[in-house]
Amino acid sequence: MSVKITPKGKQLILQQLAILEQELKQVRMDKNAAYHACGDDKLANPNFHKLEQDERILEERIHEIQHEYKTAELIKFEERNTEKVDIGSIVRCSFEYTDITEEEIYEIVGYGESNIEENKLFYDTPVAKKLMGLRIGEETILSVPSGKVKCKVLKMYSHWKEV
Repeated sequence: MSVKITPKGKQLILQQLAILEQELKQVRMDKNAAYHACGDDKLANPNFHKLEQDERILEERIHEIQHEYKTAELIKFEERNTEKVDIGSIVRCSFEYTDITEEEIYEIVGYGESNIEENKLFYDTPVAKKLMGLRIGEETILSVPSGKVKCKVLKMYSHWKEV
């Protein structure tokens, strides 16, 4: 199943790939220098082995992101959906725990855009999945480690400025 990205997500993914490819280039240069510093006795150079691991991790991450990007479905929207929760929606929700009720505002975003500090939830996260398709006033139940939480959609916004 392909992931969904928005034009902004596409831009962020391409930026992330450029950064990772630059990091990979630097790791390869460092690895080459470490190899030449120890000659054929690379077993005696723990830094060389760490750089090999770093190189493999970066290669795998780049490959994973490239695959997701190549198979992604581009989602474009002219206006945010304020009728039902969808990718691009900005939604105010109440979370009713056993002892307190909290309100949070989230933007449901595509692949590559999530940022919890900015309250941007990837549409495939457990909370976002439960919110998708709900309308103002509708509720869902979330399972959390401490039990069940009732979540209700209170309001939807067309812009962050309205929040």
